[in-house]
Amino acid sequence: MIGIETGFSSTIGYETFLAGRNPRIPMSKLPESLAALAALLALFAGCAEAESPRPSLPLEGPTASTVFSQNSSDAPLPADQVFVPDAHIEDGAVLFRIQLQPGYYLYKDKISVRSLSAAVGLESHEFIEEWGRSEIVVDEWFGEQEVFFDEAHGSAQIRLPIKATPSMDIELSYQGCKEDGICYMPQAKVLSVDIPGQLESAADKTE
Repeated sequence: MIGIETGFSSTIGYETFLAGRNPRIPMSKLPESLAALAALLALFAGCAEAESPRPSLPLEGPTASTVFSQNSSDAPLPADQVFVPDAHIEDGAVLFRIQLQPGYYLYKDKISVRSLSAAVGLESHEFIEEWGRSEIVVDEWFGEQEVFFDEAHGSAQIRLPIKATPSMDIELSYQGCKEDGICYMPQAKVLSVDIPGQLESAADKTE
């Protein structure tokens, strides 16, 4: 709180008292200074009323941290978050990859790829082991199995000749499980891949 002295001696004049208290304020500016001070006090009073303390919220039910801790890594994720496929065409072949979340695996013999475009055919696929090596595990559902952790890579040669087309659709199928957890239903994802210009040129020459 700001205190303002208003008392003064009766032996001196009011103007003399104020001039002695603050000689830097000219008497002609005194009304303006008092008005500014009154406005400042009113502003402080309004801020004090506006900044009243917030009521504390009752901590009933689980907090956000509790919810996330309960949804730990032990809970299986949706298949679309566990298995992430992609593909592209390189050197006349479709190269595909399936990335996996840690703690999950794919059955090697459940992975397949086929063309959905009538203009382009595919040969049987082969796995690229140097990019993603498979391992032998004893599976709860199918016994001893060859599986991929982390990621699986493969290729399927494009069958020539092809009809001129800028892209093709492929269907990539796979199935996997969570370690010491659930086994997912077979998955099938349709991917659209661009066909490089040199393959389109080769198609034009064969027609």
